Amino acid sequence: MLDDWITHTPRDILAKNFGVDPSVFDTVPSKFPYILNGTVSEEATDTPQGTLTGNSSYVYRTYSHPSEPVPGTGGVLRKIDSRNFPISKTIAAAVVELEPRGLRELHWHPNAEEWLYFHRGKARATVFIGDSKARTFDFRAGDTGVFPEDSGHYIENTSDTEKLIWVEIYKSDRVADISLAQWLALTPADVVAQTLKVDIEVVKRIKKEKQTFVAGK
Repeated sequence: MLDDWITHTPRDILAKNFGVDPSVFDTVPSKFPYILNGTVSEEATDTPQGTLTGNSSYVYRTYSHPSEPVPGTGGVLRKIDSRNFPISKTIAAAVVELEPRGLRELHWHPNAEEWLYFHRGKARATVFIGDSKARTFDFRAGDTGVFPEDSGHYIENTSDTEKLIWVEIYKSDRVADISLAQWLALTPADVVAQTLKVDIEVVKRIKKEKQTFVAGK
């Protein structure tokens, strides 16, 4: 918007405002380019009253943020929320990587709906909202989706060779989820077995620690 603003301001006003000759602005693009070629600036700018500190300044570089240790194998999770980025009181996010044929386990989010942007790969997800209402979606790079709050779902990498990468956004101060398997494992095994009509020994083998990722086979 900067160049668009400049080109729609009289040159004499610009010259007066910046203390330069009007001809300085002859080469400003007439249309906002959105994306342009350039170089990365390493120059630090001195400020007359000092730099921003504390609650006045928040800079967060996701690429340097370490992944969070999570149970299970086959994926990587990076959370950005109020726990590691204090200014984030109303929005939270996660960057997720899932290995080929890997699974983001069955779970739901108790505090917000989930907005997704798929950056790389191919995925499949079934979303369940109760009352026998469910739908399965196929996603590829560039797709977006929204899963309602408290809706049960999973995300599977359907590629045999390519990693799946997506971004999750929540209108909340934190990223939170509840594992279906862990919930069942921490419920009396006989109750689960009777409800699902499965052998109780199968229920007893469910891991009590949630498996955020399940590696593909």
